[in-house]
Amino acid sequence: MVLKKIMIGIFVILLTTGFAGAQTLYVGTGQTYTTIQSAIDDASTGDVISVDEGTYSENLIIKKNGISIIGKDKEKTIIDGKKVGSGINIDQANNIKISGFTIQNSNGSVRSDAGISMYSAKNNTIANTIIVNNAVGISIYLDSNNNVISGNDIRSNTNHGILIYSSSDNRIYNNNIQNNKIGIYADSARSNHIYSNNLIDNSNEQAYDNSGSNFWDDGKSGNFWNTHKNSDAYTISGAPKAKDNFPLSSAVTIRYVNVPVTLGQNEVKDESIKSSPGFTGLAILGLLIVIGILKKRQ
Repeated sequence: MVLKKIMIGIFVILLTTGFAGAQTLYVGTGQTYTTIQSAIDDASTGDVISVDEGTYSENLIIKKNGISIIGKDKEKTIIDGKKVGSGINIDQANNIKISGFTIQNSNGSVRSDAGISMYSAKNNTIANTIIVNNAVGISIYLDSNNNVISGNDIRSNTNHGILIYSSSDNRIYNNNIQNNKIGIYADSARSNHIYSNNLIDNSNEQAYDNSGSNFWDDGKSGNFWNTHKNSDAYTISGAPKAKDNFPLSSAVTIRYVNVPVTLGQNEVKDESIKSSPGFTGLAILGLLIVIGILKKRQ
């Protein structure tokens, strides 16, 4: 009887321990949270923050991994940076997903400040967002690698639409980058993949790349440059090797990007919420040891 009870107890532990209780945190008038930052502060890895329509005058700081922040309607769910810093600052955090917002009026005293800034941040996704009237639209800064920027409208920012500084292996595609001072500015950046974007009427330069070590096409198709009127390779300012070898003849239709974050109301599709193999293995080992001891005593 004792052996049976021990086995049942350990089985229950295996079922209930090592699985994160991912949940959805709701932000808006009448919701549990009235500010996005307060929801971020309470969130755990795997959680989704669902933000109702409205204007949120905040400068968000994200320093934890694996959370998703999703706006209800990108035209009506607005983060206003109040011209005092980044609208969203992903600071050394990984596996963050941002989708469904307008980010506006961000400014700051440091180069990395932007509508959305990533500082030493990896494997993040920025999608389906309007980024307008900031000093810089998106900043990918200092070892911010393997991020995805897709499905965004990045326009009318004072300086760069996208700044990539000393970062690599980012994928930037399926974006409209328009009416900025410089569309994409790649400084000491390498092995970034930039293709299937519209670069339109950026006033000083459509793009700049001082390393010449980034990929401005995917090997078959590149970007649409509205100032380029033929099918020859498009030369990008900066290093001599910086070229789009397959410029597009017409503008890309920007597609909505499916950002897979939820399986159900309180379930989140995220690799980080799988059971911990370390704990499970130890529990099984403990179970076998206990069974062995009890059998010897019988």
